[in-house]
Parts: sequence; C-alpha cells; structure tokens
Amino acid sequence: MKLEDTIAKTEIKKILVADDTTANIDAAKQYFSTLEKLGIKVDFAASANEAKDKIRNAYEKNEKYAMVITDLSMEEPKSGMDVAREGFKHLAYSMIATGFNYDVPDGHHHGPITNLHPLNERISGKKDKPEVWEAIFSKAMDYLAEGDGKSAFAAMKRFDKYIGQPSDGIAETMMMMLEIDLG
Repeated sequence: MKLEDTIAKTEIKKILVADDTTANIDAAKQYFSTLEKLGIKVDFAASANEAKDKIRNAYEKNEKYAMVITDLSMEEPKSGMDVAREGFKHLAYSMIATGFNYDVPDGHHHGPITNLHPLNERISGKKDKPEVWEAIFSKAMDYLAEGDGKSAFAAMKRFDKYIGQPSDGIAETMMMMLEIDLG
C-alpha cells in the first residue's frame, strides 16, 4: 500500500516527535516537511517535559496528536516511557525510536541501528538521517494500518470519539506492551 493510502486509511493528521539530540530533530524535520503536502502537521519537542506539555496542551485545545514518536533516553535514561504514557493517556498512539550501537561506525555489520517499539523493528542507521525517519514513519504507518497495532489504534480512536477524555486505563494497558517489548 502506498504511504498516501496508508495515511488516508489511518486518518493521521498530527504527529509529535520528541528527541533531545539536535541532529536527530533536524533530520526528522527534513523528512517530515515532505509530508506537509499530504496534510500532516508535525511538531517537535527537545525534551520529555516539553513533549508531555505539548501533548496535554494539544488535547485541551482539541488539536490532539494521533501519533507520538519519542526517543527513550532524554532527561533520564527512560524518560521516553513517560512521554509514551502521556501520549497514550491523551489517546495518541505512542512509539519509541531508540538507538542501539550508535557508537559503531556506519556500515559496520553490528550497527548502528534504530529500534522501533512496540513494533520490535530494527532500522539500519542513526536518527540523524532523514531516511531513517522515513523508515520509522513507514513502519509505524504499516503497523497502525495493517499490522498488530491496527486494532489498538482503532479502539483508541473509538474511545476518543465516544468518551472524549484522557484515560489512565488506556495508558496503563498500552504501556504494558512497551514495557514487555523493551524488557
């Protein structure tokens, strides 16, 4: 399925990307700017605290995020888990994109790679490259449109439509997936 079709199918219009590394945010901005023509608005946060504030503020203004992609380690080693929890609480499907073997040179057979959770997908390269963000987004969209995340994403959208308020219960349930996946 083409990316445009997947975007239309999931109805994702607003995304938040949180990462405390300037080069990663710059690469994400470069890639996500190409999606503006498809009607997708992407905001960026340089810390977990900023991301959580943006998630809450967007929800309060009825401009909620449909998807949150966050780094795992920012202010604290696992502060991305707090961002994901806040995203789920405010009914945004949250994923963690974290580096592994980033100290290994590009092209080496042991890395570097970016892991995308809860998909448990491995993407070759560092997040300081737009093509890595393209792969992250493509895999995330496939997961929400046709993969294992489809049912959960649809349930979160229904909850928002009929209940229309943040949910600690959804956050706790969805966080179990990330905690199991991240070990």
